Amino acid sequence: MKLGFSCIKCGSKEYEVKNIYLPEKSPGILKVDFGLYYMKVCLECGYCEIYSPKIVDKDDDVAFEY
Repeated sequence: MKLGFSCIKCGSKEYEVKNIYLPEKSPGILKVDFGLYYMKVCLECGYCEIYSPKIVDKDDDVAFEY
């Protein structure tokens, strides 16, 4: 997983990554599914960024697990 860079708010390099599931609406269907996302949380200031695993893991052969 390629999330190894510093916080854009405070510059800290210490963070933790959490797996979260967010609701997603399928186009044209009145059905709501839950999709996996990665939330990167800065351990200094608490700033959060959310990433789609479809983009982050695109080039990785091994799936990200916690």
